[in-house]
Amino acid sequence: VIASPNCKTRLDAMCEAGSLDEKIQAEYKNNAEHLEQADPHAVYPTSIYRQCNGHTSATPDASIIEAVMSTSITTTIRVEHGVLNPENRLLYHVYKPLGRAVAIIDDKVEKYHGAALSNYFKTNGIELQKLIYSGGEADKDIHNVERILVDLKSSGVARNEPVLVVGGGVIADIGGFACALYHRNTPYVMLCTSIVSGIDAGPSPRTCCDGYGYKNLYGAYHPPVLTLTDRQFFSTLHPGWLRHGIAEIIKMACVKDYSLFCLLEDVGINLVTEQFGTKDDNTDPEFARKCDLIIAKAMEGYVRSEYGNLWETHQCRPHAFGHTWSPGYELPAGMLHGHAVATCMGYGAYLSHLEGWISKDEMNRVLMLISNMELSLWHPIMDDVELVYASQKKIVDKRGGSLCAPVPKELGKCGYIQELSKERFTETMAEYKKICATYPRGGIGIEVHCSDVGLEDPSVEAKKYVKVASDVNARAVEPLEETNVEGTYNEW
Repeated sequence: VIASPNCKTRLDAMCEAGSLDEKIQAEYKNNAEHLEQADPHAVYPTSIYRQCNGHTSATPDASIIEAVMSTSITTTIRVEHGVLNPENRLLYHVYKPLGRAVAIIDDKVEKYHGAALSNYFKTNGIELQKLIYSGGEADKDIHNVERILVDLKSSGVARNEPVLVVGGGVIADIGGFACALYHRNTPYVMLCTSIVSGIDAGPSPRTCCDGYGYKNLYGAYHPPVLTLTDRQFFSTLHPGWLRHGIAEIIKMACVKDYSLFCLLEDVGINLVTEQFGTKDDNTDPEFARKCDLIIAKAMEGYVRSEYGNLWETHQCRPHAFGHTWSPGYELPAGMLHGHAVATCMGYGAYLSHLEGWISKDEMNRVLMLISNMELSLWHPIMDDVELVYASQKKIVDKRGGSLCAPVPKELGKCGYIQELSKERFTETMAEYKKICATYPRGGIGIEVHCSDVGLEDPSVEAKKYVKVASDVNARAVEPLEETNVEGTYNEW
């Protein structure tokens, strides 16, 4: 009895079609009336993708009322080939019944894949309305979320109409966040075009944007109803974008899947140089199989970690490995997200070794894997102890009063560090810096900063709110006068 785009219920449409005799029609309608009370989701759902329930109790005089509420959300995640082949029916089955698709698209994706996207919907007789935005880290702010909300309203998007979000990690974050806010809950389909969105931000329920120079300050828990990852999109990615996305795969390998860790050691930097097997048509089939397996394993590890704790009601979150200290210095350093995460993973692996959870050899395997992928083990901004330790204090607040820093506890398994004093932090960070200096390039990655890969430098905005001890990137930006007033980054 779901309402169709012309506002007729399917039951009414079936009855008017004349395919059912009057007795059966009456039975169907009687059952619909019964379900209005017994199971309203069956007859008048707001969206077919989620249901909720609750139990309410009250004292006789109703002066005290208590309630327990629950929500069930359905989602599908697929690693696919040829999503934009007009014969592929995955997007067709979502949007053909609606007659159109409203798409939030990264401007760089539009440049390289816009024609194929248009052709897919045109060939299948589905109207496509494109809403195009810049998807760099500097664009991940509340103002761009507001722009998307205005455009969704102007497009007349209905509450039960899945928006199509096409792009990398930033578009996944701000597009999903806009959908969470629009009508308080509008479904969306995520078509991932980068590694970060393909195995992390795309299927993630944690939609968000940055604020006041800090990562992901605003957000909502709102997973896509369908996530599609097709590595063919990786063929147009800058090597630096590929490289920084691999950090999120290493993350899951270290704390969730040892077989994935070994697979990454096996293929190494070929993931970047061969663009995940999409560089040309002569890719070795075995290498292509390994690329698909790497993506799928990383996706499975991430989803198993994330979806059982959808609203972050506890902080035992393996997928937060590499995300404890780096949120405080990623933006003011102007770093690509993957490089920032990699530095944090390296430090976390060292702490794990000090805890006796991994051996020195295992720690070196983690550091060497990061280094071999040309990711960063170290960045000069990490010399700013006050800045980095301030991030730890903010993370403790964000995590409900616990540090709960995930690190490997054996490779492929996860443990959590709960105590790290400022004195101990300063000491171990200095020790870790010396270790990094023994690695290729002194532990520094290749194309570390957003500006190195043609993206806008987010440190320009971040440094208005964040005090940095030294200008690590020679990009001088004077902090705002109110940098230390209540409500800005340094006081959170």
